Amino acid sequence: MKFVGIDIGSTCAKTVVLDEAGEPENLFVIPTGWSSFDALEKIRKQLLEAGVSDTDAYTVSTGYGRKAVPFAQKQVTEITC
Repeated sequence: MKFVGIDIGSTCAKTVVLDEAGEPENLFVIPTGWSSFDALEKIRKQLLEAGVSDTDAYTVSTGYGRKAVPFAQKQVTEITC
């Protein structure tokens, strides 16, 4: 199982994909723009291009737009990270 961390902040969205051993496989950084949901669609596209679907990984979201990630198994506030 892979692990995905998604941080949707007010200015940029960062995504990291870790392999089963916890080693980084992919890192994406994009501008958030006006909508966390639009940023999430771009993130989903990048994940699919990297061969990772919503159901392939344990996903944690954080940041201002963390609630825009409906497939995250865990949502953590940016204050606790």
